[in-house]
Amino acid sequence: MLRFFSKIRLKLATENKAAKYLRYAVGEILLVVIGILIALQVNNWNEQRKDRIQERMFLVRLEAEVSNDIENISNSIRANKSRMQRAEFLLAAIDQPQLAEDSATYFIQSIEYAGYTNNPVVSDNTFEEIKSSGKLSLIRNEKLRSAIQEYYSWTSKRGQYNFILQDNQLNYLHERRGILSPRQQINMGSFKPSEQCSPSEAKQVYERMMKKNGFLESLPFVIQTQVRTGESFEDIKQQATELKTMIEKELNN
Repeated sequence: MLRFFSKIRLKLATENKAAKYLRYAVGEILLVVIGILIALQVNNWNEQRKDRIQERMFLVRLEAEVSNDIENISNSIRANKSRMQRAEFLLAAIDQPQLAEDSATYFIQSIEYAGYTNNPVVSDNTFEEIKSSGKLSLIRNEKLRSAIQEYYSWTSKRGQYNFILQDNQLNYLHERRGILSPRQQINMGSFKPSEQCSPSEAKQVYERMMKKNGFLESLPFVIQTQVRTGESFEDIKQQATELKTMIEKELNN
């Protein structure tokens, strides 16, 4: 009987030792699992923190570039409006020759400058960097992300329109050849010519202009192009202004 109880006690002791070992092993495993989960959570938090820092950096750079775009577009709008007014003046002078002599310098300068189109420089450096690196998703605000993509799609689509502008400008340059005298043409090499023109010079230029049917016929197209260009630039300026406001709001949040 004693041997029987001794065996039972030995068996219980062995089972108790095994249970203690199992509990210890389970505890160790739990500690390792908890440590891994904590490490993963810390790593995930660090990655998110890095993403937020990079997102803010991108938005700050985008805001600066869009602000610069707005200034460039505004300058182009003013320049093109001035050149459209010059083309309108030349068109009016066809039926009112006295306008040329009364505003001799403005008239002669308009022959040179009316056909030019000022195309604003829109910087897409930051956007292209974000897109090429596949990090556009870092911008969490979906509405803002969509607005950014829509804004920069204009820069990629305007290539064909730029070709039309350049074609019209080249045609104007071709048609106005020979209207200004060689000395006047050389003087126009500066965008800020200081030399004042006399009414008699303007009269001579006017007479040469009136013999250039191709030039006279080009003036309405020059004005039309400037009107369309102005409307296009006003639209993209408004889009840029709205985008800048959205970016600033996101940065403040």
